[in-house]
Formats: sequence, structure tokens, C-alpha cells
Amino acid sequence: MFGAAAVSQDPGGSYGTLSILLILLPVLWLVARGVHGHLLARKELSIRNIFSIEFIATILYTGFSFFWVTRFRMSSPLTGTSVEGDRALIESITPCLIVLLPFLGAALVVVIGRRSAPLRNCVATATTFFTFVLVISMYPLVSASTVVYELPSLMGLGLHLRVDFFSFVFAAFSSFIWFLSTFYSQEYMEHEEGHTRYYFFMLVSLAGTVGVFLAGDLLSLFLFFETMTLASYALVIHAQSKAAMAAGRNYLYMGVGGGLCLLTAIMLVFNQTGTTTFLPNLEALVTMGSLRFLVGALFFIGFGIKAGAVPMHIWLPQSHPVAPTPASALLSGIMIKAGAYGIIRIFTMLFTPSHDAHSALWQITEQFGYILIWIGVITMFTAAVLALAQKHAKRVLAYSSVSQMGYILMGIGTAAYLGYEGAMGLGGVSYHILNHAFFKAGMFLMVGAVYMRTHDLDYSKLGGLWRSFPVTAVAFLVAAFAIAGVPGFNGYISKTMLHHAIVEAGEHHGALSLLYAEKIFVITGGLTFCYIMRLFQSIFLGKRSEAATSYKRETTLERVLFGIIATIIIYGGLASSRIINRVILPMGHGFIYDHHMWEHMTHLGFWNSHDLVGIGGSLGIGAIVFVLLARINFNLPLANILSVEHLFYKPFLNGLFKLFMLSGYGIEKVTDVTLVGISQVGTLLAEGTGWLDGKLLPRLGHGIVAVMGKTWDRLYTYVLCNVNDLRKLTQQAEWATFFAMIKVDYNPRGDKVYKRLTMMNLDLTLFIVLFMLALIFSLRFLTLFSY
Repeated sequence: MFGAAAVSQDPGGSYGTLSILLILLPVLWLVARGVHGHLLARKELSIRNIFSIEFIATILYTGFSFFWVTRFRMSSPLTGTSVEGDRALIESITPCLIVLLPFLGAALVVVIGRRSAPLRNCVATATTFFTFVLVISMYPLVSASTVVYELPSLMGLGLHLRVDFFSFVFAAFSSFIWFLSTFYSQEYMEHEEGHTRYYFFMLVSLAGTVGVFLAGDLLSLFLFFETMTLASYALVIHAQSKAAMAAGRNYLYMGVGGGLCLLTAIMLVFNQTGTTTFLPNLEALVTMGSLRFLVGALFFIGFGIKAGAVPMHIWLPQSHPVAPTPASALLSGIMIKAGAYGIIRIFTMLFTPSHDAHSALWQITEQFGYILIWIGVITMFTAAVLALAQKHAKRVLAYSSVSQMGYILMGIGTAAYLGYEGAMGLGGVSYHILNHAFFKAGMFLMVGAVYMRTHDLDYSKLGGLWRSFPVTAVAFLVAAFAIAGVPGFNGYISKTMLHHAIVEAGEHHGALSLLYAEKIFVITGGLTFCYIMRLFQSIFLGKRSEAATSYKRETTLERVLFGIIATIIIYGGLASSRIINRVILPMGHGFIYDHHMWEHMTHLGFWNSHDLVGIGGSLGIGAIVFVLLARINFNLPLANILSVEHLFYKPFLNGLFKLFMLSGYGIEKVTDVTLVGISQVGTLLAEGTGWLDGKLLPRLGHGIVAVMGKTWDRLYTYVLCNVNDLRKLTQQAEWATFFAMIKVDYNPRGDKVYKRLTMMNLDLTLFIVLFMLALIFSLRFLTLFSY
């Protein structure tokens, strides 16, 4: 389907191919929709059928596509802006259009949904289809080079889109499966409510998901990643039941927590390196010292939650049973791949040296790889064991998704652990991601078709449904063989490549522990075969219930849709060399791996006795386990024994709750001692102040006033009495002086007033004058004789 060797390096040479894609695919969509919806369902052809909304929309788009191709020739680059290695980067607006189109479609769904439900459904389906067509239209460009587009002024830091062949393949299969799920939703959602809300968030989730794959740097990826998380939350709680709301809370809490871990790691990387681009940059990261391990852990937690890595997987088994089945297909088949995509970009690209095969820094990448291998092994085995104990079809598929993500994480770990020789690990991961997207999304859609009729997915209430759903049963069996790794199906090819990778990792440094990991890998493959065959048997085989006779048969749409998925699965298993050459090898172009290892991958023979015996042994283990567990009807207490919720989260949360309660109790006591105690002291002080102000001070004031009044009265009386006595004494002294002067005066007068003016008496004055003259002359006389 894809491959750099299949196209000319001149983008204009793909003109004919792109024209066919843009025109043929809408026509095929029209045929599938029209045949099912009108010709077969109504068994007649009328003017109303011909001029249906789907028909008109398809014709308009076909004409638009032809005009676009002939007028603008999208396959040619807009501008060549820079050089990456030996290839010029191609600037194109197409990545931006791919992201914007689902947002536009979501807005139209809200507007149109109030007026016409069929037109709303048509717009939603057409939007996903056109998004897929736009992604495919980039094939000639990404085959020639890397496509870039930037909005530098957005939010100050800019929005950067960068599409290489690796991200292109992710966007291509994601948009295609999204189209199939949305197309199937028109039939499935007939028994559900909130259609407009469902389609709105379905399209917003599509925008966020493809945005993750097309993002050119960590910050842009973070924005799309959070958009995907928040929008898909509405899909999880769509039923609005108690179980759905509880699952949605866990999904939202873990998603937001993972987003915060991502944002913290991105800020640390940007602060240290000054860039957030997806390029090998271990030389700059190594200067962070041991902090680089914290950054790696934060990245893994942020992406690992979405990828469903144990022990961060608990949202998957809770969300899948309550979400609408088409949404579950996307959650399991596509959205968890966004987490795997982020882990791949971080640990096999960002944390690798720049174009140096012999750098000592590969040891750091190897350390991260070793940890990832064991996380993947633990994830795959634990989830497979838990899947054996489940009796609800969706929960089995949810745990199966977790287990398959363990294979993918292990493959990423082998790619990082093998360092410059890690091509086999990355190739196996890429192949398995493609395979899992199709067979797991298909299995969810098939289970959804059963649920629409039975309204129950419990094993005890199903059985013998192959008579009502023959095509669904065959397609489900094909997908089951694929996920179990049966030769001839696509899962066998990717699991064989991953097996080669873990064996190479074990032999790389003679790591005995990784040889044990390889044994667990084989055993997990057998457990996968066991639980998936039990799922098939419980639904489609066994005794047929009485209610099964009244179930409606599968529709033509379901037969066509499931037939397409089964065909893709079989094609992936039979045309492995073609897919490896045209898809897997071009996906590894931007990674720093030995090209000889890529060439070695093209010469792998998957039908040799060694590989067939290996997978046969794994399937044999699964068959033996199936027979043994069937005797006890799979009544295993493993759900509680190995449940991460019971082993880790609930004890942790209970301990955290107790710690919180103890902290609250301590804070309360401290508050009582400090704040409440201080308030009591303040109350006593206020009461004392009130008593002082109300009683003591008034009494004291009255006492002081009384004392001062009495003192003043006594002082006034005392002064007044003394003044009178003084006046009397003065008067007596005056009279005594007067009489004394009278006595001195030898010539008193009879006048009373004159007597009082004795100082004016002339005789006395004369006497004084004479006395003074005598004194002066005496002194003068003495001075004369002093000489």
C-alpha cells in the first residue's frame, strides 16, 4: 500500500494515483452506503434513493476532489524550506487541514443536528472519510521527504506539524479505522441517545488523535494529546449511568494526571535543551545528570497511562464496558496507540545519540530499554491472566488490549536496549501496532453487533450465535487467530518479529534475565490463545439460547465492514514481505538504526521450521491451559489476587486517606491549641477589659473625683483662711508701722489721710535730706585726708 520505492521522487509524478484515490474512494463509500441503506434495505430504487443526502454529498465531493487535483495538484510541495540530511523538507498546508477538518465537522454536526439527524450523520461520516482522504493525499510527499507546516504566532510558542512516513502511517490507519467506526455508528447508535453529542466528541477526538501523530514537537503533541483525552472522556460517560460516570472519573483523573506529568517533563527538557523537537538529543539531555531519569519516568507515566501499561491500565477495563462499542473500538484500537506513539518518539528517538553509532551514550538508551522490556513483559502477562478470569466480552477485550500493549512496550524496549542495532524491535512494534489496530477494532465492532441484538455480553447469557451472525462469527475467528498469532494471519508476522527482537536482546549482552522474559513472552502467547478462543466459544459456539432465535440477523453493512477487516487481517499475514518493504522499512527512515539491520528484516523467512515450532509451542500451551481451565469452567479467583486495583491502588488510596485523616486530626488539634486557645485567652482578656472599663475605672474615677473635690475644698478653705489671716496681719502691721511713724513724726497733723501718707511728711523729708548731706560731707572729708 505504501512505500517510498513505489513512487517517483518527483511529486508531480503521483498526479494520476492521487486523482484515482480522491475520486474512487468517495464512489466506493457511496456504493457501500447506498447498497445497504437503500437498495437492499428497501428493495427498491426510487428518485428519493438516487438523490439522497449521501449521494449528493459524494457527488459534490467527487467534483471538488477532481477540481482540487487538477487545479492545485496537492501532490506537489508548496515550498522547500530546509534540508534534513540529504532531503529537503516540504512545506504543505495539508497537515493543518487534516487537523482543522474534524473541528469544522464537529461544529457542523452541532448546527445541523438540531434540524436533520440523517444529514448530521452524513456530515460526521463524510468528515472522517475526507480526513482519511487528506491523509492519504500526503503519501507522495512523505514518500519523498518530511512534510512540515508551522503556525509560529499561535500562543506565542507556535504550533508545529511535522509528518514523516512513520507518523503518516499512524495517521492513515487511524483515520481509516475512525471512518469505519463512525460509519458503523449510524447503525449502532440507533438504540442510544445523545447522537449529536456523540458525533461531536467523536470528531473532536479524531482531531486530537491525528494531531498527536502529526505534531512536530513535544508542546504541539501535548496540546493535541490533552484535546484527545478530554474529548474522549465524553465518549466514555456517554451512557451517563452510574458505572459510566465512575469509569469516566477514573479516566479523567488518570488522563489529567498523565498530562501534568507530560507537561512537567516537557518544561524540564525545554529548560535544559532549549527545544522540544522530535530529534535525537541525548547529548543535551545527558547534561541533566540523574534528572534525565526523572524526565524519562515522567514521559513514560504520561504516555503509559494512555497506552495502558501495568499498573496504570485500570481505566481500560472500566471504560470499555460502559462506552458505546464504536467508541470502545477507537479507545482500544487507536487512542492507546497515541500513548505508544509518544513512548516510541521519546525512547527510540529523543533519548538517542545524534548520528553516532559508536557513542557511549547508547548505554543510557540501553538502560531505559531494559526497564521498558520488563514493564512490557509484566503488562502482557498480568493482563492475559486477568483476561482468563473475566466473563464479560468487553472486559476480556479490554484486558486483551492491555496485554497486546505489553507486546508493544516490550518491542519498544528491545529497540532501545539494542541501541544502534534495534531495527528489529522497532519493525516488530510498527507491524504489531498496525495489526492490533485492525483486529482489535474489528473485534469490538463485532461484539457491538452482538450487543445490539442481545443487549448483554455476559458469557452465561450468550452462545450459539453463529447461526444468526455467520459472517460476524467467521470474521471474529479470523481476528481471534490473528491476535493469538496463528500462522497465516497478520498477528503471526508481528509476534514473530517481536520474538526475534527479544531473543536478540537476550543475546546482546548475554542477559540471562531477558531469556526469562522470552519464556514469559511464549507463555503469554498461549494464554492469549486460551482466553480469545474461550471468548469465541462463549459467544458463537455452544448451546443456543431460546432468545437467540428471535435476534435480527446481521445487516449487509456489518457483513461488508467485517469482511473488509477480515480481508485486511489475512492480507497482512500473507503479504508480509510486501508490507515490510513498502510500509515498515519506510517508517524507520527517521530513526538512527543500522541500515544493515533493516535489510536483514527484508530477508526474514517467517515460514521456517524454527518460527513455526516456536509459535506451535505457544499455541500448544494455550490449548492445554484451555482444556484444564474448562474443567473448572474458568472459575479462577485471579481477578482479586492479581488485580492491581486491589493490590496497589486501593491500599495506596486507603493509606493516603488515613494519612489525610491523621493530618486533618493533627491540624485540628493544633488549631484547638493555637487558634481556639488564643481565642479563649482573648475572651478572658476581653472580659477582664470589660470589667476594668465597666466597673473598676468608673469606681476609680469617682473616687479620684471625690478625693480631688475634697482636697480642693480643703485647700480652698485653707488658702482662704490663710489669706484672711494674712490680710489681718498685714493690716495690723500697717497700723503698727503707722503708729510707729506717728511716734517718729514730731509734727503730726490732725488730718487722717495725711497721717497715712507719713512718707510725704515734709519734716521727715527734711530730716532725711540733712542726714544725707551730712553723710556726703563726711565721706568727702575722709577722702581728702586719705592722700
